[in-house]
Amino acid sequence: MEETVMHRMKRGAITCREDCTVREIAQIMVVNRIGYCVVVNERHEVVGIISPRSVLKAFGMDLDSTTAKEILLPYTITITPRSPLSEAIELMNKKRIDHLIVVSDRPGSKAVYGILHGEDLVRAMAGIGG
Repeated sequence: MEETVMHRMKRGAITCREDCTVREIAQIMVVNRIGYCVVVNERHEVVGIISPRSVLKAFGMDLDSTTAKEILLPYTITITPRSPLSEAIELMNKKRIDHLIVVSDRPGSKAVYGILHGEDLVRAMAGIGG
């Protein structure tokens, strides 16, 4: 049986709400030592992602009034925990991305379960980690 995303993903993700300010997002990223912050709506469903480049787009703006909703990258590329790892790798290669947000496989839900990073897959290919 083929390995699934669930076995290689990092469970949980650092998130912020759409109304979070850029200053708050920058603080979240620095304190948690992360390069991405997943933006969620009031139902905790993925609406986008904030990268360091997204934050830099706010340079010169009021960091205390500019919100995540204004700078996020709309994020529609997701995968579910039960998806085959091969599907995740194909998707990452096709879309030229380093990570996938793992969401609930319940119909109608995009609740965040975790993140699958390219580094996790490289470690698996090297036989390191579980």
